Amino acid sequence: MPEPTSPATGTRPHGLLCYSASMRPGKTRTTSFSLDEATLKNLKALAARRHKGNVSALLAEIASREAKFAAAEAFFDKYGIPPLTEETLERIEAEWRGEASKKRRRRAA
Repeated sequence: MPEPTSPATGTRPHGLLCYSASMRPGKTRTTSFSLDEATLKNLKALAARRHKGNVSALLAEIASREAKFAAAEAFFDKYGIPPLTEETLERIEAEWRGEASKKRRRRAA
């Protein structure tokens, strides 16, 4: 099949753009959120780094992760495992950031 020509110029375009797939794959629903400017800016920046700017994909990832956290919390509750303390959470987060942990001094024997 020959490449289409422009009616105005009679020439063939160099970058013919054609979409054959839905712009919204799968079954999605449109919704609305009210966010402050800083939060929206942060969401867009994260989406740009992780999902080629797709904020909806970022929010779907966050929702999926939160569902897994809720399931883990239910599991821990079911088996009597206590939640992490604030001190433990801070230590874990510091480790993730690559910060050196505070060394505890031992008493001399």
